[in-house]
Amino acid sequence: MKHISLKQRLIIPIALLGIVALLSNILSIINIHNVNARAANIADNYMDANTRLAEICQSSMNIHKMALSHIVATDYDTMITLVQQIKEEEAGLDQLLGEYESHVIPEDQAMYESLLSDYESFKHALVHLVCASASHKTQYAYSLANGDVASYADAMESDIDALNASINQQILEEREHLSAVYLLSLAVGAAAAIACILLIFADVKLITRYVVLPLKNMLKTIQESSESINHM
Repeated sequence: MKHISLKQRLIIPIALLGIVALLSNILSIINIHNVNARAANIADNYMDANTRLAEICQSSMNIHKMALSHIVATDYDTMITLVQQIKEEEAGLDQLLGEYESHVIPEDQAMYESLLSDYESFKHALVHLVCASASHKTQYAYSLANGDVASYADAMESDIDALNASINQQILEEREHLSAVYLLSLAVGAAAAIACILLIFADVKLITRYVVLPLKNMLKTIQESSESINHM
């Protein structure tokens, strides 16, 4: 410290204060960017994926209900209308499943493939059910409804539940990461604030010690000398 000039002693704390403030701001910007990216990922990807899975589940249930309605239909016009509605719903479900593929992560690819496979089997079982119903083979149609159709519908529901569980787990991990970033931001902000306060006190102490007190002593000496000269 003896070889450090007064100018350097005063500048060093101020420079350190500026560096701490700059680093704190940079870290805050990085943390804000991370929070924004994670929040956008949750809103744009995971929540959208949950919504699409709900639509897929609802669409498959609608198809199942229309197939059961086909069994109890008593006239051909109603049966034809129901078949057309089933085809339209299947086309919509095909589109939903295709759009959902963009949300599938590599770890969930097997579950997604299983859902597609069960859906194809579900459609084939529906064809047999509708044909049996149209041929007035009511008992056979009911057996198909309670057998293959119900089995593949349950399998699809299980696949959708598994994909939902995976998405919820990913959302939980993202939220935990957001909490960690929040705590890190608090710690960095608190540390920067403490460092700034300490540097301010250090600078004030140095100014008081090396500037204010010497000036006071100098003025006192000048005043005493002036009084002595006046007395002489």
